[in-house]
Amino acid sequence: MTITEPGVYDIASDVYHADPCDTPSLSAGMINDILIAPALCRENSRRLNPDWEEMEGADKFTIGTVSHVIFLEPGLLHEKVSVIHADDWRTKAAKDQRDAARAAGRTPILAKHIEKVEAARRAFFANPFTAGAFARGRFEQSMFWRHPMHGFWCRARPDFIADSGAHLCDYKATASANPERFGKHAFDMGYHRRAAWYLDGFAAVTGKPAEHYWFCNQEPKPPYLTSVVELDMQALEAGRAENDRAAALFARCLETGDWFGYRQASDLSRDLAFRVGLPTWALMQIDQRT
Repeated sequence: MTITEPGVYDIASDVYHADPCDTPSLSAGMINDILIAPALCRENSRRLNPDWEEMEGADKFTIGTVSHVIFLEPGLLHEKVSVIHADDWRTKAAKDQRDAARAAGRTPILAKHIEKVEAARRAFFANPFTAGAFARGRFEQSMFWRHPMHGFWCRARPDFIADSGAHLCDYKATASANPERFGKHAFDMGYHRRAAWYLDGFAAVTGKPAEHYWFCNQEPKPPYLTSVVELDMQALEAGRAENDRAAALFARCLETGDWFGYRQASDLSRDLAFRVGLPTWALMQIDQRT
């Protein structure tokens, strides 16, 4: 299919990630790349890179992604996941089954791991608040809209949209669901940009803002601790500022065809040498030694 009108669409994940718009679109994942270097954004884009291909032999999914399927698309589990009944991947039989699953575009996972994922799901929905966050709404819907300043297509795919329109949810399997550690993790992963992008996209396609963007976090080991966290307004405004800078870069690259690498923000037209200093902690160590 080809997207030619803004809106919320019920389409498959592979279709969404292939970028079905009639002209190239910008996503939150691409924003993370383009802020590092536009060349990286182009290289990792199925739409922009004519030579793009999935790494041969690489795991297409992780245990976290299998958790995502079980939580958000349980009806597609048998379509997307192959459960391998083996103790590990060391035997030839297990390896052959794993390779056959990958060749069929499915996720191979050991039975002992799927049992842990299912136990995590039970623990997640045993918590009334986390369960309530995913109640009465739609899963895996794709949003498409035009950028208000630059006019190119934008897209986002929330894990969950509440029927009330009050909140969006993003399920994350993470090593630590401790809310006290989430701020640093959010910065490292670009979640402040993601939350702002999704909230602004939802407002663009529905005409009304959502009140919350919740990151629903869960640890993959017993007791499968969970937390629901949202970023404050300062973090969201910081994310919007970076999204605006990324959008300007994307528009420039589309217009010029110049998907450059590392360049100074003061002059994006050419490569220049960078002047950098030592980090503060290094200078402090040197000062202590002299």
